[in-house]
Amino acid sequence: MPALTSSAPVPPPSGVPEAEVRVKRSEGPLRVLLVEPESEQSHQLVLSLSGHDVDITVCVDGAEALLRVGMARPDALLTNSAPPEVELETLVRVTRRATDIPILIGVGPGDSQRAMRALAAGATACVNRPYRIPELSALLRGSLPGPEGAPTVEVGASAALRSGDLELDALGHRLFVDGHPVNLALREFGIMDFLLRHSGRVVSREELWTEVWRKPLPPVNNTIAVHIRRLRHKLGDSESQPRFIHTVRGIGYRLDTASGG
Repeated sequence: MPALTSSAPVPPPSGVPEAEVRVKRSEGPLRVLLVEPESEQSHQLVLSLSGHDVDITVCVDGAEALLRVGMARPDALLTNSAPPEVELETLVRVTRRATDIPILIGVGPGDSQRAMRALAAGATACVNRPYRIPELSALLRGSLPGPEGAPTVEVGASAALRSGDLELDALGHRLFVDGHPVNLALREFGIMDFLLRHSGRVVSREELWTEVWRKPLPPVNNTIAVHIRRLRHKLGDSESQPRFIHTVRGIGYRLDTASGG
């Protein structure tokens, strides 16, 4: 997707050198900087995510967040699509120039244009708002580099995978269908990454499970089928008239974007 540019450069947050490289995070709870002006929302998130080993620092607006990015050195930034004081695109761009931490955008109905601009400015992924805690926790951890992060991208593999109307940014952990961002959970993203890298050929359930779950497939298990069903729904696909994901009975699945018209 073409990047959006601004008319004037924006300096990095005070005290943070431009293009700073984030050091490997320390052990302990995941430290998240949250931009949320509604106190009830932020209070509920703090309580809910504390049970998922997440420690939240709350900022009431984008200006405070930019000050705290360099001071608190969080592991991730989570913001709604309309932070007060600083426009979302500016918040993302300035944060991205200062650090490479994951930047997640909470989006609701009517936020698609803001989300597109934020992703173009350097946001990592979008997540549905109101937040679903298990999904949010998985996405936060899945966006991190290293062992507890997202499925590893093969050495030498392209960071951007394109096939037909699908585009997957493996490093940015985001998927676009017909140019529109689609919110995927961690395992769903892993499945799409594997299918796209093997587009056009049939991949077995065993291959998918080994690649995405990193362990042997149990004898009786419908987890893959459940994830494929959710993926089809998010892609606007269907099993009876598949546009992208085709079921090959008794074997597995084939991603075919040539028939995506």
